[in-house]
Amino acid sequence: MKQRILVTGSAGYLGRGMVPVLAASFDLRLMVVVAFDPGPHPGVVGDVADLAAVRAAVTGVDALVIAHMASRQAGAYETPVASFDANVKGTANLFFAAAGAGIARVVLVSSSGVTYGHGDRAWFAHDVPPRARDLYGLTKVCQEVIAEHYHREHGIAVAVLRIGALLSEDTMVDKYGNKEDRPGENYVDPRDVGDVARLCLGLADLTYETLFVMGVPAAAAKYDTAWTERRLGWTPKHRYGP
Repeated sequence: MKQRILVTGSAGYLGRGMVPVLAASFDLRLMVVVAFDPGPHPGVVGDVADLAAVRAAVTGVDALVIAHMASRQAGAYETPVASFDANVKGTANLFFAAAGAGIARVVLVSSSGVTYGHGDRAWFAHDVPPRARDLYGLTKVCQEVIAEHYHREHGIAVAVLRIGALLSEDTMVDKYGNKEDRPGENYVDPRDVGDVARLCLGLADLTYETLFVMGVPAAAAKYDTAWTERRLGWTPKHRYGP
């Protein structure tokens, strides 16, 4: 019998790439804040900042993939209001509900932005402490702090994916609708993020771990992507070139 996984943010740019990859191995329940077409999967419309909605969404699932993010549109990151409601309060609600429901495994999609507060550091180990530079990064740092707390105090196994900038290899159009001629040093296709999440959910010895997830080979010169590949026996499928 397949595990049932709750995926938040499943109708977004990242979620749309992750869902087909995860669906090949798991039964999915998809949670989004607005009405959407979940396709063949059970769908839940609810706000992650609403604890009652989150508690209902996690009922009966075996693990979580936390992939939602506050929109960057309309000044969402100019103040803490919208960004902290979605990214921080929503993540806290999900971990709180998971602990209450006895859910033992979570994949949290974080960001390489948690390293930007370190300045012009030349290279980042996979477990470098998170340090923010702006409100966006601060929300992601807070997510990681919440995740570590629930691992330490409640025994939830957590894989924190510090992903690079999202870009579909097929279209070379990013989540903001911008066409790219070539990927930057840290780009990653959403399908590769889904593949890493799939492998993390299957790790028998998962504890609390942070892993950089990027598809461009040049990323290894700055981020310890080699650790992710060794840990999971994984190679990105989408490298934006030969």
